[in-house]
Amino acid sequence: MRFSSRSYRTGFYYACVYGSLICLLAIFLLPLLWLLGLSLKTREQIFTTPPLFLWWPTLENYVAVLSEGNFLNSFWNSFLVTASTVLVSLFAGVPAAYTIARYRFAGRQLIFFSLLVMRMLPPIAVLLPLYVMFSLGGLINSRMSLILAYTTFSLPLVVWITRDFFKGVPRDLEEAAYVDGASRFGAFFKIALPLARPGITTAAILSMLLAWNDFIFAAILTNSATRTSPVLLSTYAGSETGTDWGAIAASGILVLVPVIVFSLGVQKHLVSGLSSGPVNDARVR
Repeated sequence: MRFSSRSYRTGFYYACVYGSLICLLAIFLLPLLWLLGLSLKTREQIFTTPPLFLWWPTLENYVAVLSEGNFLNSFWNSFLVTASTVLVSLFAGVPAAYTIARYRFAGRQLIFFSLLVMRMLPPIAVLLPLYVMFSLGGLINSRMSLILAYTTFSLPLVVWITRDFFKGVPRDLEEAAYVDGASRFGAFFKIALPLARPGITTAAILSMLLAWNDFIFAAILTNSATRTSPVLLSTYAGSETGTDWGAIAASGILVLVPVIVFSLGVQKHLVSGLSSGPVNDARVR
């Protein structure tokens, strides 16, 4: 009887846990499912009262959006700017984080905290100075202006996240590599980088989201030829026929697809990067 009572309590506990998780999942997925439903409706179905929960889906919104050169051009701009931002931030931030974590030099803490202060500033605070600098440099209305602007915020994030992972890598492993004849660069690439991969992946995803979702910098620093997808989505709300909710929903789903695919592809490293250290992650693998 005692075993049976314990089994009932255990079953009730797991039922509450999984029930709560299902409710939370439904809450988080409801806006996405609603957006997907709008993208599969005609204009008349979208404005039907009460809302339709059962209808014959249509792809006319996706066809209309993809047939426009503006969306494809903006999507390509977003891809180039985001990929360049992530690559530049990792290329500059990962070695900087390793240097701050491994070597002692004058001004090390000052440099690190200066990067953190830069990351804590609201974007609107640096928008005007960046606009003036880019105007003087002839970079306004170009993709390079967005890449440089996004890098100013993603680079401190990369340094901040990856530094702790490099600090968690035991020095003994690198010293053993030195004994085996590896150089400092060899130990960095063969020992430190693989063990810090979860943190680097986490920093890359966060940098990607920062650049992919930004609106304010793209709206000010670009024109119709170099604007990104978030700026294009805002134009659907100011058309002469009113807000085109079908186009907004279809564009939103198309813009979400690369982020979802990339996040699912690196999910393993992202979870380990947010929940464990580099050595523990290496032991799990």
